[in-house]
Amino acid sequence: MEVTPIVPDSGWDELRSMLIAARDDVFEQQELDGAEKLGYNFDVAYGFKLYGILSEKNGFRNRDAASDDLWNYLSIRVIPDVVHARWGLKPERYYQNPRRTWLKNIWWYIHLSWNNDEQTTHDIIRNNTTDTILNLVERPGLGYYVDVYREIMKRYSDCNDRDLFRKVLKLNTARLLTTSPELVDGGIEDYVEGLFRTAGGEER
Repeated sequence: MEVTPIVPDSGWDELRSMLIAARDDVFEQQELDGAEKLGYNFDVAYGFKLYGILSEKNGFRNRDAASDDLWNYLSIRVIPDVVHARWGLKPERYYQNPRRTWLKNIWWYIHLSWNNDEQTTHDIIRNNTTDTILNLVERPGLGYYVDVYREIMKRYSDCNDRDLFRKVLKLNTARLLTTSPELVDGGIEDYVEGLFRTAGGEER
């Protein structure tokens, strides 16, 4: 079953063309035309494309990325065919559950993992899974402390322990209620190292 987009409002045609061309590039690079199901590798590859197109240099800001209405519009009116290729007709991946909107999730996943450039970032997240995206992006809270999450992702790439990762994120959510990581002795890097040590049972 194919899904065709509702014709978007005037002014969105160029963006749709760019996002569809990005999808075609990923399909060609990863030879996905015959794939029965898309997975984490597609999430990452298309996530980088989406992040490059919806970027600060193109006028896209974190404030825009925090808008559920924007992601819903992109998912339903601009590129529902791309979302459908990844998730079929699951409404929570288009609009129903803001924490599970796929386009929003993969954009924030790349943003929260970003380290200097695309290749370095890819090296950090290449061994992860869709479970990593879920745990990183879908966590409840009052927003993202971007520099902390980027340090967490960099540190996690050295251990790749899923249970430890979940414990670190849970501990971080609790500590951020009373702690400013940049004010910790050693700054954010030492703050994150402390999260991993505590979550790993090395200290309390």
